[in-house]
Amino acid sequence: MKPARARLPSELRDELLARARESAPREACGLLLGRRTPEAFEIEALAELRNVALTATAFELEPSDVLEIERAALASGREVVGAWHSHVLAAAEPSARDLAHPPYALALIVSLRDGDVRAWRGPVELELD
Repeated sequence: MKPARARLPSELRDELLARARESAPREACGLLLGRRTPEAFEIEALAELRNVALTATAFELEPSDVLEIERAALASGREVVGAWHSHVLAAAEPSARDLAHPPYALALIVSLRDGDVRAWRGPVELELD
């Protein structure tokens, strides 16, 4: 199976890193907005959501926030194409918790340890513009 592409413009990559830094030492989290085709995820905007996890080294999206963002995305002609979260001290690799609770078909992890942004759900090649 050929991997899907996920395009992340450089300004959105920079925004992900900035939001992750602002939230540290807690993980930041949110949704990726844009368009999806069978071959690609086109990431056009980010939404940061409240992290309601009880620990600083995990993330949990508030369901009412997700619903609000999904409605707003549809009203604007976009859709939620995935989710993102940060790792403050770890690499941009999924933790056991991440793997046990995959949020969407596309998920990005932002690592503050090394400044890396990686996709980790399914066969996805992340393209940075």
